[in-house]
Amino acid sequence: MNKRDGFETLVDYLAAFGIDIYTGVTGGGVVHYVKYLTPYEPNQIKPALFTISEYPAGFAPLGHYLATGKVGGAIATTGAATKLLACGLSDAKLHDIPSVYIFPISTRRHQEDSALQDTSIYGSNIIKQLEAEIEDVFLLDNPYTFAKYLEQAGKALLSRKPVVFLLDNEIMNLPMPEEPKIMKKKLHDSSIEIAVFVQLLKKKVKGRRVLLLVGEEGLHETDIRQLTTAVSIELAAATVWSMNGVNCVGSENPYGYGCISFGGNDKALNLWESMTEDDVVICVGVTPDEYTTNLQKFAAGDVFFITQTANAYGHIRGSFQHSALHKFHQINAPITKVLKTIITEGKREVYSTTASPLAPVELNTCVLEPPRAHYADMKIVYQHLHKWWQPGSLVISDVCLAYKDYQYVTQRPNDTITYFSFYRGSAMGGAYGVAVGAKLAQPDKRVYLFSGDGCFRLYGGSLNEAKNLGIVLFILDNHTYSIVAQGLPAILPSVHPEKYHDTLQQVDYGKIAEASGWLSYTVAPDLSNFEDILNELERYKKQSILVTIPVDPNQILGQNPRVRNL
Repeated sequence: MNKRDGFETLVDYLAAFGIDIYTGVTGGGVVHYVKYLTPYEPNQIKPALFTISEYPAGFAPLGHYLATGKVGGAIATTGAATKLLACGLSDAKLHDIPSVYIFPISTRRHQEDSALQDTSIYGSNIIKQLEAEIEDVFLLDNPYTFAKYLEQAGKALLSRKPVVFLLDNEIMNLPMPEEPKIMKKKLHDSSIEIAVFVQLLKKKVKGRRVLLLVGEEGLHETDIRQLTTAVSIELAAATVWSMNGVNCVGSENPYGYGCISFGGNDKALNLWESMTEDDVVICVGVTPDEYTTNLQKFAAGDVFFITQTANAYGHIRGSFQHSALHKFHQINAPITKVLKTIITEGKREVYSTTASPLAPVELNTCVLEPPRAHYADMKIVYQHLHKWWQPGSLVISDVCLAYKDYQYVTQRPNDTITYFSFYRGSAMGGAYGVAVGAKLAQPDKRVYLFSGDGCFRLYGGSLNEAKNLGIVLFILDNHTYSIVAQGLPAILPSVHPEKYHDTLQQVDYGKIAEASGWLSYTVAPDLSNFEDILNELERYKKQSILVTIPVDPNQILGQNPRVRNL
């Protein structure tokens, strides 16, 4: 019989999945769990807790996964702490990020006694709240189901799902009668299904134009950029990508037309809007969300989906069929294996497609106006940074102008970095927690973050904890909720601007950063000191740095097609 209590058994079980760093705050019902964790120190071996307030802590597992492809964990006590941590849980679901969230609950014995931060059905009813959003919620309140639930959670993590553990402390303090088995991912030989899928594809593309849409699912797959490029060439397929799909496309892809929809490039948008029933679309690791397809169905006569995540976000009854107007085909198999088979088949017998023209050098046609006086030209800033990033860097965009404008201005991928935004939950400020999680997971990785001054309000009190992590935070200081402000003239054309409610009070973000132990710099409006600041950023590897950039809220770079839906 297992002599360890439930807390220690759970810690050890999750350690087997590589969870050695948790983020969050002690207190209330989680003290018995965190007593088995050491305070975080770089390069420690034992499972550790990095203490940081619950809102950024909830997003840290997402950054952990981005940086390593491995699972991270977050912890909070009951009440408001659970709600704050669960903001990150929402984006974990929406982007299919395997991660672990741990919360205590009021014990069953006292569910009618009005416990503090009451989680029972008479209080917050938190179990039902979480179950309404997340499929894999495990209530650990019975020693005899404990091992079974941990094993089910392990299967969910291997399927790229976030899981929630709810701890009944009275039960968890007992010895658990059975050890949970460590789950291993079962490999399925999908060779036959892939062969059938590719043969059907070959038949359907004959004499037709092919469009290739690349999403984020293949982010951690080896050689994904080279494989999508090779598929584009074999099919002579015009290629576009989602905001995060840029990480799965090569910069030298001769058919690369750019990003579509939110912040999309003009040539890519024109190409996508030209789709007809005569075309074939191949979707590689794509979720057709609003920022990718703008709530529109695929108009192509045949749509092929390649995915390796069962019941991914966006699936309905295990399929993306609802996203196509006409014929639909989907395969659930390793993405790289499917792409390699497409390439191999093309070498054996040429695909007889109607070739798309090679992409032009310039992917935009709009003339971008410079900013007003006293503001930096963000077109120049983004273009310069796009070439400057150190190889292996992780660049994260918060819910701010950068996540609309960066891809428009830079046009093509930077093959040496990862650029990502957790945009589906549209959680302002969450990207700071993502950056923290990435640095905890890989302390030597260079991590950069674009964040708005509106976003800063949600995490500014948590800078001190990350002062020695080496994060570089670019604050876009435009004293405005600019994503909203730039769209409101089209959404509310008859409303006076004073009723936009889009103005922020100006703050000296550099002083806040310095008071929190960070270094700080401010970019001159004429960018005369920009290169010197970048040189300083290269010097400091361990101390976190905040860089304030004065941004004109009226400088419109990328487009926001979503305004047509509001």
